[in-house]
Amino acid sequence: MAVQEDKLIGVERDVLRDRFADFERAVLQDNIALCDTKAGLLLAFTGAMVIFCIDAFVTVHAAPGAYQRFVGPAMRGLFVIATIGFLASAQFSLTTVLPRMVRGAGDHVFWESPVFKLPVERYVAEMEILDPAVERHDKLRHLHLQAGICRRKFGHFATAMRLAQLAFVALVIGEVLRVAG
Repeated sequence: MAVQEDKLIGVERDVLRDRFADFERAVLQDNIALCDTKAGLLLAFTGAMVIFCIDAFVTVHAAPGAYQRFVGPAMRGLFVIATIGFLASAQFSLTTVLPRMVRGAGDHVFWESPVFKLPVERYVAEMEILDPAVERHDKLRHLHLQAGICRRKFGHFATAMRLAQLAFVALVIGEVLRVAG
């Protein structure tokens, strides 16, 4: 009786682990999609701000006389700083949405794995004889890979946000100087 009970406990533990891995995969996928969406919105904003900053720089550069000599250089400098900040933010936004899957990962989950390159009948045959312990191992390795992707995406996104914030401050100060002048 104890042997059957131990087997039952083992099966229950395996089921709980699988459910947890499925839950974790969904959480990671949601976070990756959320980060990509936010980065896309930030990319659109920073792209528009780059155009605005360039236009503001040209407008200040074309301003006449004393205004140009005293306030113009400071405003142009702020608009250049803002433009560079928004461009850098856009670059980090792009690297956030850049695919990060590792080529040639040798598991049965990753779409670039050799098993998925087999003809369909050989693929099905390989998957049908796959040991459940190997399946679980591959799933956990894939979760670790996804967690790393998620971590790097949010790191790049945080950098993009900070750069956009700094650029926006420079832009606002430049615009206040331009309006006040």
